[in-house]
Amino acid sequence: MPLTLSELQDIQAEAMADDVDINLDQMSLWTADQAREFFESGGAQEPPPPVEVYTAPFTRGDKPTGTTPWLACLEKKPSATRRIICFSWTGNRGGQGSAHNIRRTPLNWSQEAGAATEVYEVALPGRGTRMKDPLRKSASDLAAELADALGAALEGGLPYAFVGFAFGAVLAYETARLIASKQPGEGPALLVAVSAEGPSWPGRAASKLHSASETEFRKVLEQKGGTDFILRDAGMSKMYLPVIRADLALEETYTAPPAAASGVPIVAVIGSKVGRDKEKSVVSRANAGLWAGSSTAAGSKVVVLDALDWYVLQEAGGARAVLAEVANGMPA
Repeated sequence: MPLTLSELQDIQAEAMADDVDINLDQMSLWTADQAREFFESGGAQEPPPPVEVYTAPFTRGDKPTGTTPWLACLEKKPSATRRIICFSWTGNRGGQGSAHNIRRTPLNWSQEAGAATEVYEVALPGRGTRMKDPLRKSASDLAAELADALGAALEGGLPYAFVGFAFGAVLAYETARLIASKQPGEGPALLVAVSAEGPSWPGRAASKLHSASETEFRKVLEQKGGTDFILRDAGMSKMYLPVIRADLALEETYTAPPAAASGVPIVAVIGSKVGRDKEKSVVSRANAGLWAGSSTAAGSKVVVLDALDWYVLQEAGGARAVLAEVANGMPA
């Protein structure tokens, strides 16, 4: 979580450094230890810049959205003035996320978004019409492909926001960062990360389920719950277990760039209630707060909903709250 002015003042007082000025915009991104070292040095020892800043303006124009197998429009809207690009579920760390997409929710996103907003879904391999496409197991390689495809399709068109669920939020973040760095003047105006820890969260690397034996893999999935309909059906197992394993490889081998961030405002949305799965999954506010350090733009924040975490987008109220954040965060 970013350091607050009150926290910085407390550290300043402890170091008896009242004569050292506080630059909140800069220092809120430091750790408490960095702030303490700065004050104790009398303001002489600043930490190195925490991020490489990408500050390209977001895409704004009237060029039609290009065609690519990586992007599917839920409904064309001639009067639209902005777009939402959804990065749906991945394997949910061994759950049924690989079998879901944004269309399988209790809310019709296109209808709910209104006539002014055109909604698109990122079409990942192993799903829908791309069920037979080669699966991707490297998040950095996948983000590079997405940045090339989406960057070209969205270039010069209506302003857009990225909405990512679970590890899909990290893919959205990496894609946004690459588009902005490769195409000056292009990129999303907003990123909404739903039920996801920030890119720098170390917990992703703690699991190696993607490399487990087939017996252990199935056993862990059964313990986690939510995949019984896949495990009990030979055809479903053949179809979806490789996708889940590949999704797990995407997440478990991902490493956030050590000195990079997006210039896009990031809104992290989580639920306050544990999920319905056997592990009672929940993203803590602290881990959601890591998104703030992944953006150099004003407006980044954490929103906590009265909803089941990991299932925010599977509840109509949660999905409406996410759409409201897009409406509030997208410039007129």
